[in-house]
Amino acid sequence: MDALTLIKDEAPWLLSPDLGVCIVGSQALAIACREASVDGPDPSALDLSWALAHEEGAALLTQHGVLVPTTTGNQERGTLACKVGGLRVEITSFRAGDADAPMPERIEADLSERDMTIGAIAVEVATGRVHDPLDGLQHYRDQRIVPVGDPVQRVNEHGIRWLRYFRKAHEFGFLVDNAIRGLKRSLDPSLLLSQPKEAVALELRAILTKTKSPGRCLLDLHEVGLLATLSPSLAQQFDGRPAGPQRWHPEVSQALHMILALDWAVANTQHLVERDRTTVLFAVLCHDLGKGDSPSAGFPHHRGHEGAGVDLIEKLTARWPGLMDQRTTTLAKHVSALHLEIRRYDELRPRTRAKLYEDYFRAKDYPIELFATAVAADSAGRLGFEQDGPIVRDRVIQDIEGLRDACSEVDAGALRLQFPDDLEAFRSALHQARTKAIRAQGR
Repeated sequence: MDALTLIKDEAPWLLSPDLGVCIVGSQALAIACREASVDGPDPSALDLSWALAHEEGAALLTQHGVLVPTTTGNQERGTLACKVGGLRVEITSFRAGDADAPMPERIEADLSERDMTIGAIAVEVATGRVHDPLDGLQHYRDQRIVPVGDPVQRVNEHGIRWLRYFRKAHEFGFLVDNAIRGLKRSLDPSLLLSQPKEAVALELRAILTKTKSPGRCLLDLHEVGLLATLSPSLAQQFDGRPAGPQRWHPEVSQALHMILALDWAVANTQHLVERDRTTVLFAVLCHDLGKGDSPSAGFPHHRGHEGAGVDLIEKLTARWPGLMDQRTTTLAKHVSALHLEIRRYDELRPRTRAKLYEDYFRAKDYPIELFATAVAADSAGRLGFEQDGPIVRDRVIQDIEGLRDACSEVDAGALRLQFPDDLEAFRSALHQARTKAIRAQGR
């Protein structure tokens, strides 16, 4: 349903001109594009702004029985949340302007405080009038991310905007205005450390899940000095180090390997639900973090990077709380530890395979497809080996399923009865039984 129609049908009281309710954000841009016969974005949310102060707004939403809880950070920014036709909608008080000024002036004063011109568009719900005082629609046509006013001032107001400029550019496939690229000459990237950690985490997730090429976006962030502040171990993936011996990595560069692996993962996870897709992309992002600890004297090799990456994944998620849930973090650790070993499954001894089952794959609900897809992205992220991705994914799934089938044939309950008082003896016997079952498969 069209955003204006939704409001008119489900919350007609928002149409009062005195409230000055406007559709803003991606929905406003989409409406402006539609009216101008321009192919616009597919909006992901409905965001509103209005003339009411926070307390007045909360009282009105409560009166209509649509107020819903929101975060403390949102409240501090003057943002409330409400239900409109079952949809959660955020509504924020105008950021600037004289309360006694005419409503169009108040709306445009609010737009002048926003971060980028394509986001400085508003649609009045009472009249349908589009406000675009900063030529956001033209910049959208030109495929450019242009800051509102002085970008130094904008970023000093909200440091998270520095990330958002690049994220939006890579989400739409646009160019970043030179004034934004020049921010590194005027601002210290460490200002991101003073931002709410959850907000930074949300931007990092959005870079991973919403951009056309997460790797190229991260390369941009590295070039302007932001990536090292976000994650030193991620920045090291883009510092010019080799991916590995050239016979295995014809792309030579670890940065290019990361870009190619993530690009393949983006293209091959479109069928997954959002949570599963995010899990795969994060695992691919982190699969080589351990290469950042490799001593340059050993280049082009990165011996032991698989295990080294596990601790670095933990540090990354601890640095930015809310970045990923525990399931995603755990799977990323597994991919880091096993992405080389699992690809040579046929070479592993039965007891080694049994240990893999016991340490990693024993859970009945283990996300085998997600694990295999992330491992496959590493293979496909090598120049000229893109076609290997589906082959590796299918083989890894087959290997793990075969391993689980073999191990499930062992009656653990019966073995436990044989060793009622000796847990270590039971575990040893169980491991031996599983090893025997795997050997009996003849693979």
